[in-house]
Amino acid sequence: MSAAMDIGIIGVGEMGRPLVDRLLAAGHRVAAYVRRPELKQDLAAAGVEVAPSVQALAKGRAFVILYVYTDEQVRTLALEDGLVEAMDPGAMLIIHSTGSPRTAEAIAARANPLGVRVVDAAGSGGPAKVAAGEVTMLVGGETADFERCRTVLAAYAKPILHVGPLGAGQKVKLINNALFGANIQLALEACRVGRAFGLDPRELAKALSSCSGGSAVTGILAGMGSPEALVKGAGRFVHKDVTVAAKLADELGADLGLIQTVNDVLLAQLEDFK
Repeated sequence: MSAAMDIGIIGVGEMGRPLVDRLLAAGHRVAAYVRRPELKQDLAAAGVEVAPSVQALAKGRAFVILYVYTDEQVRTLALEDGLVEAMDPGAMLIIHSTGSPRTAEAIAARANPLGVRVVDAAGSGGPAKVAAGEVTMLVGGETADFERCRTVLAAYAKPILHVGPLGAGQKVKLINNALFGANIQLALEACRVGRAFGLDPRELAKALSSCSGGSAVTGILAGMGSPEALVKGAGRFVHKDVTVAAKLADELGADLGLIQTVNDVLLAQLEDFK
């Protein structure tokens, strides 16, 4: 086990809560900032220090993790609520939330002159992967910063991949999510064709998962039992991430091409998950 460190976290929802448990199990001292009373009670009972403010959370932490839901929340916390300014010189901010690489770059522009380092570390995998310590981590940042944060990430992530400079983690994650969305739509189409052939969608998905035409999505679909369950279970996250990927492509002047064409069909089915 690595030496215990003082780590703060904002964002203890579906992804952040199992991350906290992994950090505690690794022997780290964990503090969190939350607003809801029931979450405060749960975290305190688990041995987590509950900070009264964003600024209090930042003080004295070697690492601060952001795992909130939206890119806007990341910007607000880091740039408007005083998180960066309250962090100690030499501390590191780890951004796990999926969003624009522009956000990580803007935060670093504010943080670096204060001696605070920033990495964007986008995770691929759901809460169960975090709980098992097997979420894939896509890290963007300088090599020295990557090596330094690896000790923290090792508590809940495997593999941990350095994919380029700051912002690269978000770019790889967004391409991944765009592909994930396209693969969902293709899997839904496969199930539609399968039903027309008189096949059970779950059995079809199970079979395809062992074939050359399979994907991670067909395995997920097989486990969830039906295409309808897949859409219901993943719709909220997929809609957000696919939309962010398209927006980022526009910002960068990139064309997602056929990936976006397929995702447009999927998004039309996910209108209720906006």
